[in-house]
Amino acid sequence: MKNRILSLALILFTSTAHAEWVKVFENIRGTTVYVNTDGLISSGRFRKSWELENYKKAAENGMLSMKMRKEYDCEDEMMKLEYFVAYKGLMGTGTELGTVRTPAEWQPISKNPGGKGAFRLVCNK
Repeated sequence: MKNRILSLALILFTSTAHAEWVKVFENIRGTTVYVNTDGLISSGRFRKSWELENYKKAAENGMLSMKMRKEYDCEDEMMKLEYFVAYKGLMGTGTELGTVRTPAEWQPISKNPGGKGAFRLVCNK
């Protein structure tokens, strides 16, 4: 009985340790956008999230996915990219190609269709 309880506890613990990626957008070229619902941080009208983009075809440098840290202003419907990491594999796996840590300027959500889906999930809109 102890072993069953320990096994169940281990299964529950390991399943919560993994990121919960929720698909929020896919375009006709096969780019898919996901939001990690386990990693949301709220501070008043602002939210920070981890997002991931998968690409159907690799870029010239071999990039197939990118993990991004974004911040949203839920009240003014604005978004800025804080930094991103590019990968050769899907879902942020494989060789890391590089990291860009230069925060972008705030921009309206309406400029990015993938961002609209993420915004709605992150800001509960």
